[in-house]
Amino acid sequence: MNKRQLVNLCSRTWSLTALSLMASGVSCRVSPLAAAAGCGRTSMGASVEHLISLGLLERNPGYGHPLRPEYRLTLGGIYVAEWAKGLSHLIKSDQDQALLRNKWSLPLISCLPRERRYSEIRRELIPITDRALSGCIAKLTEQSWIRRTVSIKISPPTVTYRTLKAGQKIHTHLLQMPKDACNVY
Repeated sequence: MNKRQLVNLCSRTWSLTALSLMASGVSCRVSPLAAAAGCGRTSMGASVEHLISLGLLERNPGYGHPLRPEYRLTLGGIYVAEWAKGLSHLIKSDQDQALLRNKWSLPLISCLPRERRYSEIRRELIPITDRALSGCIAKLTEQSWIRRTVSIKISPPTVTYRTLKAGQKIHTHLLQMPKDACNVY
């Protein structure tokens, strides 16, 4: 999965959570998913619709009430859901789970297999804004997922970013993501 697909997948707050819950056996309807995730039905409904647009979910054609439809994972959705389930097992605390739901957290971590400068990260994550990138970096640094290093040995001083333990685990897990699971580019 390329960066653009990853950003698209993460663009709805509850998308990865919904996939993880479906892989864990939660009923593939909006209300049970919302209850299991601890979010509102409207938010979960938007995430489900987003997953349908990505080709990871589809309506179950022979089952369900028209006002309470049931969904099922597509073939690509099965792979991504299992991947999302593995990701949720890596991250235990509610605070860290909330950080994962941020649109730019996973794409940012995917850009840091080695030390990178701010401008390199920003170029790789187009269309991210400076405000979104700096806010995400601050949150990830606060949780010790990435490290900010200021080198004053050269002039002008340079600032680089690199993943730490939790960030490295997530980065390694990102490398295991199915390559062509989403059909929206």
